[in-house]
Amino acid sequence: MNSPQPASPQGAITSAISLPARFAHLMPFSHWSLATETERTRMRNTSAFADIVAFKDAMLADVDAIVAYLNGFELDAMAPPEAALMYMLLSLAEVAPAVEAYQQPGVIDGYEFSRFVADEKFVMRPPI
Repeated sequence: MNSPQPASPQGAITSAISLPARFAHLMPFSHWSLATETERTRMRNTSAFADIVAFKDAMLADVDAIVAYLNGFELDAMAPPEAALMYMLLSLAEVAPAVEAYQQPGVIDGYEFSRFVADEKFVMRPPI
């Protein structure tokens, strides 16, 4: 599969990130593997729209396979490659409104994204 190759953001360190072998073709987008909502929001709002679209297109091509693959792992016990892939999936959810609704990185008529302070410890899922 020939996915568009994005420009990694200045200062991004992607060499420490690995992905499961069957998703290695997504490595050019590994800088979207961000563990917190704050990091994902910042990335969306500071990235070029073309880079956001390239990331979205690459991930959407494999989204069903990614979800099926990750469903085989316990959320709290994922190995680093699977966690990195899950964070990329969360970044896909972060950029979806930018692509589908706004056609730009920021929210139309929204406030400055840096004013939003996420509670990174909040877990939005029922106890198992």
